[in-house]
Amino acid sequence: DPEDLKALKERVILSFSPSNKEFFRSDEPVSILLDIKNIKNLIIRVFELNTFNYYAKYKTEIDASINLDGLSATWEKLEKYDIPPLRKIRKRFEFPQIDKPGVFVVEFIGNGKSSRALIKKGKLDFIEKPGPAGHEFVILDEDGKLRKKALI
Repeated sequence: DPEDLKALKERVILSFSPSNKEFFRSDEPVSILLDIKNIKNLIIRVFELNTFNYYAKYKTEIDASINLDGLSATWEKLEKYDIPPLRKIRKRFEFPQIDKPGVFVVEFIGNGKSSRALIKKGKLDFIEKPGPAGHEFVILDEDGKLRKKALI
C-alpha cells in the first residue's frame, strides 16, 4: 500500500538496543548501541552529573528524565548520515571521555526525536553494624574491597 510505504519511509527511529548496559565498572569502557532510521544529523551530548548535589537536594535516585536545562554538556558531537530513509542501522558509540566513576546522561537528538541513556560508572556498597558509638559503616567498591577514604 503506498500510504503504508510512505509512513514507513517517514518513520524516525532513535532507540537503544536492549542489550545495552546501565552499569559499567569503574575501569570498563562505555559504549552504547543505538538503532537509527531516517536521521540525517545526530547530536550526541554527554552530561556529567554532580551526584552529591542532586542527592542532597532531591533525596531520590537519578533517572534518565532528569531536567538538564541549565547544564552544559561536558562533551558534544554532531554526526551526519547519508542513509536511505527506509534503512535502519545499528551503530555502536564509544565514549572514552567517560573515564571515571560517576553518573552520566548521554543524549542523542535527531530529526525531532531525543533519546537518553543514564550511565552509572563505578559502584560503592556498604556494610552497616551497630557499634558502641552508634551505627558503624564500612564502604566497599565494586570488587568488595575496603575503601578507607570513603565518607558518608
